[in-house]
Amino acid sequence: MKKFQKAIAITTFAALSFTACQHANSCKYDEQNHKLSCTEKAYKTIEIGGKIWMAENLVRHDITGNSFCYGDVPSNCEKNGSLYPFETAKKICPEGWTLPTQADFEKANAESAEFNAKKVGFRYYDGKYADENVSASFWTKDAFDDARATMVRLDTNVKFEHFNKSIAASVRCVKE
Repeated sequence: MKKFQKAIAITTFAALSFTACQHANSCKYDEQNHKLSCTEKAYKTIEIGGKIWMAENLVRHDITGNSFCYGDVPSNCEKNGSLYPFETAKKICPEGWTLPTQADFEKANAESAEFNAKKVGFRYYDGKYADENVSASFWTKDAFDDARATMVRLDTNVKFEHFNKSIAASVRCVKE
């Protein structure tokens, strides 16, 4: 009987945890007010190139510990968004939203000054941070090879470069 009660308790805990994770990943999009309301924050959105974009960097904290605040200072996440390694970035967008492709970024940068890219830098795989107030770095969903993926870097120019997937960069999501 005790084994049965323990099994029920474990199953209930797993189901509630899964439901909580699903709920945490769901957000409500208000097209009329250009807002994506999530548990952690309400994000402004804009339409660029026929797609709905988040107009702010994602601030979600990954439960596996694969999200970072620049300089390991929590207020930097609230102010500028979190930084994510590529594999986490691919999964962290809210349900119904996804990482943009390089082509999406190319079109967005050509069409809009409203993108509001903050120069929050990035985090190297060894834990060092770089380029705060110098450049904005965003993951695309485009993997280059097994070790690298395409990152958009915005400073005085727009560059598409292949970086190690362990580097943590900002994320903007687009509506699917």
